[in-house]
Amino acid sequence: MLLPPERRRSLLDTRVVAAYLAGTLCGAMLTALVAWVLSGFTEPLTDLARLALLGAGGGLLWAAKHGLLRGVLRLPEARRQIPAEVFGANLVRGAYGFGFELATGVRTYVPSAAPYVLLLTVLLIRPPLGIALLMGAGFGAARAAPLLLRLVTTRTGAAPRGTARLAATPATMIVLLGGLTLV
Repeated sequence: MLLPPERRRSLLDTRVVAAYLAGTLCGAMLTALVAWVLSGFTEPLTDLARLALLGAGGGLLWAAKHGLLRGVLRLPEARRQIPAEVFGANLVRGAYGFGFELATGVRTYVPSAAPYVLLLTVLLIRPPLGIALLMGAGFGAARAAPLLLRLVTTRTGAAPRGTARLAATPATMIVLLGGLTLV
């Protein structure tokens, strides 16, 4: 756990959260940049074909992660936690590395279809580079939001059971609708 369950926060806690936020932003923006570069391969497709592929792909991704195809169609993800070695001897540097790896999704669980839909959106819609990077930054900030909230919250407490699962479908739909508006 990056932050101890205390009511008062120290300067170290703030530095850890800042490093984690920097890591999630860098990791997500790098992923968006790579997806944007690869999106050049979809340029020959018509707008209608892109729209159809985005809608069908978004539905398929949601079904694979949360719907009828859950457990049948596995999306690419590492099915293990990020190892403790990422943190090493320095908690601040470790928080950056953890945030970076978490935002790229290459070394940990991906609990929602939203990151896959976001990548599909960048690949198929091919927004301008600045917009793609902003999409990545938004995703990185969203990945850091729970820890940021914990830093500023004075009360401790756990979220109700099942909250993450309830939030996964709306997050996926919001990303898909946002992508469709770019067409």
